[in-house]
Amino acid sequence: MAKIVDKGTDFPGKRWLVRYREPGGRSARQREKSFDRKRDAFDFATKVEHDKRTSAYIDPDAGRVSMRAFIGEWLDSASVTDGTWESYERIWRLHALPSMGRKLLSQVAASDVEKLYALWRSQGAEPNTIEARRIALSSAFTHAVRHKRIATNPVQEAKAPEHHTAPVDERALPNVEEICALAAEIGPRLEPAVWLMASCGLRIGEALGVHEDDFANESVRLRRQVVRTKARGGPYIVRYAPLKHRKEGEWRDVPLPDSVAALAPRFPLLSATGTIPYPDLFRRSWKRAIERLGMRSYTPHDLRHKWATVTLTNGVSLHEVSRWLGHSSIKVAADRYGP
Repeated sequence: MAKIVDKGTDFPGKRWLVRYREPGGRSARQREKSFDRKRDAFDFATKVEHDKRTSAYIDPDAGRVSMRAFIGEWLDSASVTDGTWESYERIWRLHALPSMGRKLLSQVAASDVEKLYALWRSQGAEPNTIEARRIALSSAFTHAVRHKRIATNPVQEAKAPEHHTAPVDERALPNVEEICALAAEIGPRLEPAVWLMASCGLRIGEALGVHEDDFANESVRLRRQVVRTKARGGPYIVRYAPLKHRKEGEWRDVPLPDSVAALAPRFPLLSATGTIPYPDLFRRSWKRAIERLGMRSYTPHDLRHKWATVTLTNGVSLHEVSRWLGHSSIKVAADRYGP
């Protein structure tokens, strides 16, 4: 049990001392903490004993590590995919550690997290970007709580920034003539991907991951996507990966127009050297095509939005469109394309 010692009124420092042992019985390390007031000493002693009984005790020294050092440890042990690891590493290195890297892990409070949100907003970060960064922050602090480095997760205690899905402006999307021009201008190797994205609502990586044998029965079966990730401590690699929101071996089928089905022999899409093109490479080719055409700055994702709005206008249910798009929830489609 914690013991409270009164050092007397003549003691030059804090009068009340609490001596206690960490969990582990008589062989555990003994600690002590001083207080000016008797009430504070009794409250602390009571909390220590309660935390020991409920396995909620946190070693006061466990959080006395710089955030920069802790994040390095966490990333070294994080059990996530290479893509997620790369995203977390980049977010912490570029957007979080510059502000809180010198703080101790135990010093980071909800107010620090809220200040970071405000900084990101002032720098022009979009709500979706801030939400992705918030997830990376929370993952690290959740790890610290689980391993009893700190008592609570300051990200969960902070007031979360407003996060809403902006509805798609149909008038800001490319028309059929512009899509035809872009498909022709981007070049013969990537042209089939443009038509697959515009006619089936695919993401870039999904279109680049389609193979000829995925076409059948008036539909295309999406089994994989192309990703480019940085291996931990290694170079960037381009590879096939499971679909977004799906596990290895899962797929989804999307209706396929006859005009696009005729392009099946041109898949999979490969570079002149036989390598797999990746999404950022497609985006760069798309941007150059836009510039050559002198066209409005459409994004490749606008093709997906165009397909969704046209399909919904033709009377297909929101549930079906959401399923074909591969959303994690029908709410995403409702927020973006709903009335």
